[in-house]
Amino acid sequence: MKHLGYYFKAPFNWIGHNLHNSYGILQVFDLTWFRPIGGGAVKENHPFVTGLDPLDGKTLWTKNIIFQSPRKREFNQTDEEIVLKVMGFLSRMVGASASSEKYPKGRKDRMPPAVNYIHGTVHANGVSLIFDDFKDGLAHFTCKNFLKDFKKMIHTEKREPTIIFRDRDYDSEEFKIFSCFMKTQFPFFGNPNGNKKRLHWGTPAPYPVFNLITGYWITPTQSLRTEKGAASVTRSAIDRSLYLQGKNYGTGRSEYLWPEQFWASFTDNRIKARGDRGGVYFTDKRKLDNGFKYDPENLITLKERIGERVFGDPIEIYGTKTS
Repeated sequence: MKHLGYYFKAPFNWIGHNLHNSYGILQVFDLTWFRPIGGGAVKENHPFVTGLDPLDGKTLWTKNIIFQSPRKREFNQTDEEIVLKVMGFLSRMVGASASSEKYPKGRKDRMPPAVNYIHGTVHANGVSLIFDDFKDGLAHFTCKNFLKDFKKMIHTEKREPTIIFRDRDYDSEEFKIFSCFMKTQFPFFGNPNGNKKRLHWGTPAPYPVFNLITGYWITPTQSLRTEKGAASVTRSAIDRSLYLQGKNYGTGRSEYLWPEQFWASFTDNRIKARGDRGGVYFTDKRKLDNGFKYDPENLITLKERIGERVFGDPIEIYGTKTS
């Protein structure tokens, strides 16, 4: 009976998660298929690439660390160093599709330009929260005071949160469950990214990172369609003194419950059923494994995409046609 309210809300959050994710998928389809944004939408000196605040030239990434849990043990790197590694990794993805003198439309890459640009919204305009490990995160995101203040920050600031963990030697199975805990606690999709084998729908990252995808990436990414939009899309650093200043955080539960364990198992089985396509959604993993890269100057059209899916036309998915 202790967690009855949580059990009651779980199916509604799952429904919300799927509806919200479906809307996000449609937005990505718009950005990559229906009205694709090509390479070169931002320049190589854009804050989405450099991570630098245009107001003072200092790093946005460390300015936007909104919360750091007290360290319960020693780690090799400071929180600032950890954030720089994670956000630097994301910025290089944007950089692959940025305009430069040598590559006016960006370089060929494993991801289409629009997907790379989304990471700019996450690392330059978003906020970071840092915890020791998944249990530390669980204890905070089930703490009423912390949860209330976190939701207030997201609702007020409308930024994407990146949740980073200091412990790189994590248990992959627990990461799956934590990921599904977050998707049960919130009506949003999210990815477990890390420095070990890919988990669920996640991608590589220098540290274990959970991206709670709130949807605030959509408007700024769509604005990159124009030069004016690209020039004004970067947000100023957050005022950290306004949020998550409580002193009694981290008093939530220490064990996972069956809804998140069930969701983790369900997601595992769903991805296994996809076979060689694995947990990659917006591109074909089989072609990526064979070395395929998107050509930003010759992206596939929607008509060609449909033809490839329906009729098996001999073209490369999302990219250059074969000879």
